Amino acid sequence: MASLTSTQWLRALLCCCTLLVSASGWAQVVNIENKRLQNDTARWTGQAGLRFNVVENTQRSTDFGTTGSVQFIEGKHRAFFIMDMNLSRVERNAFLNTGFQHLRYQRHWRGIFSWEGYTQMQYNKPLRVDLRWTTGGGLRAVVRNSDDLRLSMGSSILFEHEVDRKNELYYNDFRISNYISAGWKLEPNLQLTTIVYYQPVIADASDHRIAVEAQLRIRATKRFAFDTRINLQKDTKMAPGIPELNYRWQNTFTFLL
Repeated sequence: MASLTSTQWLRALLCCCTLLVSASGWAQVVNIENKRLQNDTARWTGQAGLRFNVVENTQRSTDFGTTGSVQFIEGKHRAFFIMDMNLSRVERNAFLNTGFQHLRYQRHWRGIFSWEGYTQMQYNKPLRVDLRWTTGGGLRAVVRNSDDLRLSMGSSILFEHEVDRKNELYYNDFRISNYISAGWKLEPNLQLTTIVYYQPVIADASDHRIAVEAQLRIRATKRFAFDTRINLQKDTKMAPGIPELNYRWQNTFTFLL
């Protein structure tokens, strides 16, 4: 059974301890495709990270979070678990928590296709999502997987239960989740990745979510990289008082061992 060396654990930790500059809300649609572990040879793979940010201007804001993932591969079967938890606070206000836990099973079918099943718990106090539980399954296709271009797409049907206790709102919906993801290695030190999600309610397409994420990585040296990422999300059924369109912009400096 393969295990991570101390150097691999340290690398994962350093890659997750970053300097972030952010704007607006936390993601409503969790981009699992961008969080998949790319190691296809080791039976067990994992990583963990901590983050802590303090911003002082007219007010002091504090942000603390932890991330982790583990993956198991055997033959045609792959299972992985991903989690992200975050606590944020402005001055002496109460801490607001956001995060998710995601478990997914994948079985290679034939050629470029694989079957997937998943379940996820998500919560987001700033956007008044006290609980969002989803479970579903579908088909994923890896159209291209080379050093210069990675292209994949997928479609699934999911059931979603959402709770907004402040407004006493409870939703139970069946949605279709479609996505397409692409990554280009433009130059040896320049890489661009994008992903688009579209998640309409099956019985009412006017109730939908659209998410677009793009990331540009510039490899300054062998050990240092700079990432800039923009995440735009539109949800036509947000809690009262929350805008339909939310965005998050992150700039990350990473040290690689």
